[in-house]
Amino acid sequence: MPDTRERWRMQLPHWEVTDRPHFVTIRCAGSLPPHVCQRLDEIRRSLRVIAPSSPEFAQLQRRYFLACEKYLDAGNGFAPFTNPKVAAALVATLQQLEGGSRWTVPHFVAMPNHVHLRLKPIGTDSQPLRQTLSQLKGRFARTANLLLQRTGDFWQSEWFDHWSRNDAETEHITGYIRQNPVKAGLVRSWEEYPWVR
Repeated sequence: MPDTRERWRMQLPHWEVTDRPHFVTIRCAGSLPPHVCQRLDEIRRSLRVIAPSSPEFAQLQRRYFLACEKYLDAGNGFAPFTNPKVAAALVATLQQLEGGSRWTVPHFVAMPNHVHLRLKPIGTDSQPLRQTLSQLKGRFARTANLLLQRTGDFWQSEWFDHWSRNDAETEHITGYIRQNPVKAGLVRSWEEYPWVR
């Protein structure tokens, strides 16, 4: 069993472990239609009463992610990463994150209305994941809102995270991140997409 660093629950359950890669999806505020948000709320309520270590929990968590991803890939709602300046600012913010938080971001993709990250802690003295993501979201939201000349919420308040159980899963996560713009019909090959690593 991995070494748990922190477990917490907001709307979704979160579980940070030491020395394992984490897959994170952060979506923009207003990126999902109300009927989808209602369905996701139903799944979240079910997750609250199921033990996180159970197979049923993993299945529900996967249903949540797939339901969310289906609509996010359509690129509807607030889609700031269609602006190249905003997407480039995100890349710069991720590079700053790597310099100060003791997390690496070996793979990421900025889709029109959401971001996928694969993060890995550097040693046991890395900043907690929750703190790292909160700082990333806050710092970048200020920058992006200035670039877009807007005010208000930039990100959805919460994110989805999942720690990788083994190397095969880590490779699957990397492939998923890279193939996301292809799957969404934005490019034919992930190498053509400018906002992926």
